[in-house]
Amino acid sequence: MINRSLRVRVATFLLIPMAAVAGALGVGGSWFVDTFVTNTFDRTLGGSVLSIAERLTILDGQITVSIPAAAFGMLSNSERDSIFYSVTAENLFITGYEDLPQPKQLPHPNTLVYRDTVYRGQPVRIGMMLKPIYVTQHMALVQVAETTNGRNRLASRMLTALTALGVALASIGSLLVWLAVRIGLNPLDKLRTEIEIRRGAAHKPIAPFPLAGVPSEALPLVSAWNDLLAQLNRSMQVLRQFTADASHQLRTPVAILKTHLDLLDRHQPGGSSWRSSRADIDTAVKRLDRLISQLLALASIEDESSSRTLTAEFNLRDIARDVALDFAVIARRQNIELSFDAPESPIIVAAEPFLLDQALRNLLDNAVRYNRSGGHVHVGVQIEAAATGSKTAKLYVEDDGPGIPEGQRELAFERFHRIERAGDPSGSGLGLAIVRAFIARANGTVSLLSRPGGQGLRVEITLAIASPDRTRSGSDTIAPAVNA
Repeated sequence: MINRSLRVRVATFLLIPMAAVAGALGVGGSWFVDTFVTNTFDRTLGGSVLSIAERLTILDGQITVSIPAAAFGMLSNSERDSIFYSVTAENLFITGYEDLPQPKQLPHPNTLVYRDTVYRGQPVRIGMMLKPIYVTQHMALVQVAETTNGRNRLASRMLTALTALGVALASIGSLLVWLAVRIGLNPLDKLRTEIEIRRGAAHKPIAPFPLAGVPSEALPLVSAWNDLLAQLNRSMQVLRQFTADASHQLRTPVAILKTHLDLLDRHQPGGSSWRSSRADIDTAVKRLDRLISQLLALASIEDESSSRTLTAEFNLRDIARDVALDFAVIARRQNIELSFDAPESPIIVAAEPFLLDQALRNLLDNAVRYNRSGGHVHVGVQIEAAATGSKTAKLYVEDDGPGIPEGQRELAFERFHRIERAGDPSGSGLGLAIVRAFIARANGTVSLLSRPGGQGLRVEITLAIASPDRTRSGSDTIAPAVNA
């Protein structure tokens, strides 16, 4: 595809109508010049005809005429046009040039009429008048012919001058159009310069283009580019953060894998040392898989430019119950009792179901992973009424594990923050960061609280109720616990 210059396109769109107008003016000017020259010379030619017609007299019953010198003197010009005349009365030649062509049709009496013809090999313009002689009741035809050299030369000069003026105006107009287009498109050159300045800024956020001085016609384009740059900066920030997190967190499990793979080569397959290294490799692979999944989840939720929240109304109780049932088997394997309760009536919220599902799974994974054998995990959904009369939905997960000290609860939401305790399983420190990011995108809040009545932690998610009319706050019924 050929890339055409915007300046050329704009100038072309302006010059084509100008050329059409110039052509129309040229045609109109040519008509005007021809009409002006013809009328000017015809007035002089008509004056000569009238001068001769006024000298017609009757002498001895015959029509006579005394040709005044002024009749032909007024027709003299620098081109020395030839003058011919004739006076006839009812096909009777009286004076002048007898062979001067007669009209095919006589004009009306006392009316000047003009016609073009050829006489003696030259184009001539003839003015004529039929003059009544009332004494004898005769009609005399007076004709005066003039060659057209003078009028043609004058018309040619006027057309040449008009053409020269038109060409000059067209040239000046074209130059002004081109200059106006160049000046008008200068902001695009400045924008190109701004883009070139930002070309080498891949290692840092790209600054938005300044809007000051941008023409109103280009403002939507520059604003759209700034929005695109903002999305690109967010995506690049997420990518840089993901790369930094991955390089930081993947180093340890990869080192473990390399070490144990080396040990496998040194031990006899099937031996106790070989099996121990094999088990450590399995553990490292699982940790690596979980870490990568969490990093990808965190990167996807933080990349607002590529992630679109698909809000829908759904029953919060159903999602909480389904996730709790999915974790029942995992809790049973670790000898942990998992229970669930919620109101009988539906609790309708407007959010992205996937976000809440993933957030709850991360919370349950932490509650089960860091709990002790024989511990308890409780999942619940309830409605809470505020003092203003409004209602919110609460989704909470309680456990009686080691909990999180109150002074570190806010830090627990930061990336890779872990509370080191003896006997705790390994983790990435990303679980609560992912939960907060998911819940924030779902327009909710998440809080870490002390478990009522004893040891452990209560994680509480608060969401707005979408349809209060559809949500009835009935009494809670405890679902049968899923026991280990």
